[in-house]
Amino acid sequence: MTNICQQTQYHTAYSSQRCSTLLLNANDHAPVGQNLNPRGRELVEFTLSYLAPFDWRSMLTFLSYRSIPGVEHVTANSYARTIHYEGTEGDFSAVFEDGTNQVRAYLNYPDTHQLCHIIDRIKSIFDLRADSSLIDGHLAQDKLLQPMVKQFPGLRVPGCWDGFELAVRAILGQQVTVKAASTLVGRIADRYGRAYKCANSELTRVFPSAATVVRGKLNRMGIVNQRIAAIQSVAELVNEGELQIDSTTNTKAFVQLISEIKGIGAWTANYISMRALNDPNALPYSDLILRRAATSEEATGPLTGRQLLEISGSWVPWRSYAVILLWRNYQHSRQIIRQRVWQ
Repeated sequence: MTNICQQTQYHTAYSSQRCSTLLLNANDHAPVGQNLNPRGRELVEFTLSYLAPFDWRSMLTFLSYRSIPGVEHVTANSYARTIHYEGTEGDFSAVFEDGTNQVRAYLNYPDTHQLCHIIDRIKSIFDLRADSSLIDGHLAQDKLLQPMVKQFPGLRVPGCWDGFELAVRAILGQQVTVKAASTLVGRIADRYGRAYKCANSELTRVFPSAATVVRGKLNRMGIVNQRIAAIQSVAELVNEGELQIDSTTNTKAFVQLISEIKGIGAWTANYISMRALNDPNALPYSDLILRRAATSEEATGPLTGRQLLEISGSWVPWRSYAVILLWRNYQHSRQIIRQRVWQ
């Protein structure tokens, strides 16, 4: 297998947003629910600006459905999680408000020398660098997407804190419900993640590293053997430095490499590319919900993967955003149908 680390990927229409920071003592007042360190460690408070429009409620809803118990905690206007970076553990929370075009974040992490790197990752989770006006304007030129863009402006592509964690989540999400996948990945975190304690009682585990998963056993957790083997294979590649799952990785080479692993197909590879590699043009074309969402009302059945690839040509280079838009519109349509049934 070819080592694909250190390869870069070109992104466009992403803005450089300002960040302001200050130090808070953990015993000072802070917004309710923030994960302050009970030992009095200084927190770093900072604000991250973004270009409107940004539908942060849809972002938090997406992350909430897929949150890992003990590792992540999402409320109506906030996201919090434990983190592990350069051998050190910590946690952060991000709070959203209407009308500010800013995210207020609180970081509980002892090494402030890593602040810039951590902030970059937080920006990636919420896709704060995106210029939604430009992206929406491009997608609105497509007849299918135009009414969706009008109804749901400012959708962003949810990222992740750690590529390996997201890969595990994606593998466990194959052919099961979102809730079932979250339960399974939560079991891995509970068994092999390090215990963690902070003021946010919902955050109790740090997700295990690839090295830990390589040494562990994933049996007796309700995970089928093929998925266990796929997770172990990814963990080995990441641990040995042969596979890097972040925004510096070339998508084409990544998809080719990870698809060589038995049990990982096009959907998993492209889903990881979309959320962990921050590829704005990734397309999990085999996704059934996506194929249904892109099907016209006159059709007798959902599009095939090949048909979806054909019609997505006009979405380039923002196919990942089209994916989020189609998923959001499909979810909205299903909610309307359920409401009508119960009326």
